[in-house]
Amino acid sequence: MAITTPVLGATTLPQVDADGYTETPELRGATTEMVSGALATDLVNASVKRRFELSWRMLTEAEVTSIVSAWSTMITSGSASFTAPNGGSYTVTHDDQLTLPVRWEKITASGLLGSLTLRLRQT
Repeated sequence: MAITTPVLGATTLPQVDADGYTETPELRGATTEMVSGALATDLVNASVKRRFELSWRMLTEAEVTSIVSAWSTMITSGSASFTAPNGGSYTVTHDDQLTLPVRWEKITASGLLGSLTLRLRQT
């Protein structure tokens, strides 16, 4: 599988870390355990949807600003197109992530590099 540069909306994101990409297929609905111990599942539909988690470490301020801008534009627009590192294309929204913490680390006397994780949910 070829690795591509992720794109969110019109923004090309920095390449994720080597272990910084997780894609989780899911079915949307709920499961309830009945008194007998059997599971009753009620699905919205049988289509598999995906959740994505992208992580970056040691980004420049410009790279962090680019990710934050793409994330906030996606939220205010309601959704965005997303090209995953594995090349798949999806329409996504935030995964209940209305904050995007950035951890800054001092690398030199005058330089900071940031690390963050972005979580997306296929619509």
